[in-house]
Amino acid sequence: MQAIYIHDTETEEIVGLVSPLKKIDFDKFQDDVYTSWVSFNSNDLAEDYNIEDYVDFHNQHSEMKIDSVLTDYIQL
Repeated sequence: MQAIYIHDTETEEIVGLVSPLKKIDFDKFQDDVYTSWVSFNSNDLAEDYNIEDYVDFHNQHSEMKIDSVLTDYIQL
């Protein structure tokens, strides 16, 4: 699985995790997500945006489609 954590540009908090819908060269995936994240942030964002808002934006503006990934962990 290929995935990239998305961090808020100002606070560095993790916004979420995204993964391509189809397997792709990881460098291409990283470049495409980076480019769309910069573009997404250049639009005046509402303070309450979430990972789904970014995924929708990315998928509207890029040929490579992504989805958010829900993660958690189990500790024994």
